[in-house]
Amino acid sequence: MTPDRPPVIGLSLSPTWLRGDAWRDPGSRAEDLASGEALIAAAALADEAGAHVAFKPDRLSMNPATLADWPGQTGPDATVLMAAVARETSRIGLIPTYSATYAPPYLVARELQSLDQLSRGRAGWNAVTSLGGAENFPGPERTSKERYRDAADMIEVVRRLHASYPARAVRIERAGGVFADPGAVAPIEPAGRFEVAGPLTVPAYVDEPMPLLHAGGSPASRDLAAAHADAVFAMTAEDDDGIRLAVDLAERASRVGRRAPRVLPGLVACLAGTREEAEERYARAMSAPGGAAHWTVVGTPRDAADAIERRIAAGAAEGVLALPFGSWEAVELFAAEVVPELIRRGVSAAHDGDLRAAMRV
Repeated sequence: MTPDRPPVIGLSLSPTWLRGDAWRDPGSRAEDLASGEALIAAAALADEAGAHVAFKPDRLSMNPATLADWPGQTGPDATVLMAAVARETSRIGLIPTYSATYAPPYLVARELQSLDQLSRGRAGWNAVTSLGGAENFPGPERTSKERYRDAADMIEVVRRLHASYPARAVRIERAGGVFADPGAVAPIEPAGRFEVAGPLTVPAYVDEPMPLLHAGGSPASRDLAAAHADAVFAMTAEDDDGIRLAVDLAERASRVGRRAPRVLPGLVACLAGTREEAEERYARAMSAPGGAAHWTVVGTPRDAADAIERRIAAGAAEGVLALPFGSWEAVELFAAEVVPELIRRGVSAAHDGDLRAAMRV
């Protein structure tokens, strides 16, 4: 089966190459994790290779006990990191994660609109319900039904806020002394429990919604994705899992008059120059805490390209979000060899910097 939408090839800026005890290798760049320098370097490599997306998962809590064996959730804020990535890249799309359960919609909208301006239109966002962290945010605990209802309302409010100060309002007519058209900037109607008025203080880069990713697998999560998302970050270990998810999302999306969001499975890619070396690294990393749970390929860059091509051809994915595993070399090999090979084969096309077009449903 040939996809009728060009596949999206992305890199997850989660330090999965440090999983298990791989962080102990001298070249792991574990020292550069908290500053974000290693993640910025990974995004720059993917950008140079022609990948479409740099995606940053996030969590709002941490168990300190995990730090005894590996870095756990150590790392910078997702949006602050992406602002730094924006300055070190030129084409790759930037997708930070926000919790729709805890993050205030106005701040989310302003940060994203700022990131879109900083990156010249390369921002998107990943909206999730709860990533833990209730202990860090005051207020009563929300039920699962309430969390998904809140998420739908938050997405709507953020999109309305993005449109509250449209790009077309900015005129900068020096001769006439007109900076912007006040009549084009206006408050918004609130949605659900979010009594937000706006408008934003940052104009839109272009007057088109930013691409939205959603991560989750429950029925409520799939309903949210079908109604609002452009893509789903999926944990589909086998082709059949991806096909079932794609069919299910299509059925749910048709009920609300939308085309289904694309399925972007996470791919744990333990890569090396030979399969034997990759297998040794994988075994070592998996012998310690923090192993892999996604679709996994252990082998050479060609093995990874073959697996991605097969899965896309089977209709089980419309792209991939890679999680390099086992060593920093896996990051380098994904960018330097896997992405160019997929482009060479015509499985994907080199990204031109237009994230909205690449992700559009």
